[in-house]
Amino acid sequence: MIHSGTSKEFHGDGPASVAVQTAVAKVQEMTTKAQENASAKMSESDLQSMHSRADVITYAVLAEVQHFEQYRIGNFRDYMTQYLRGQIEFYKSASSS
Repeated sequence: MIHSGTSKEFHGDGPASVAVQTAVAKVQEMTTKAQENASAKMSESDLQSMHSRADVITYAVLAEVQHFEQYRIGNFRDYMTQYLRGQIEFYKSASSS
């Protein structure tokens, strides 16, 4: 089942955020319609299936975002390490001249 906390953990603005928000909104909309109308077109098993698919979308997007963030942080750390080592070498050579 989709937990409201799941969507709150995701704070993005991009297409991934839209996909998660759309999936969660659609599930909530269909659940509300089913509760309001006992003769709804969707059965309980269809609603469960929709919840399951929306969970898959949510968790897949969150995993992709987490992976991207870890990759980005690693790249930035490597870039800064290289930059600072270059600065150290520059100032060492400038001060020894």
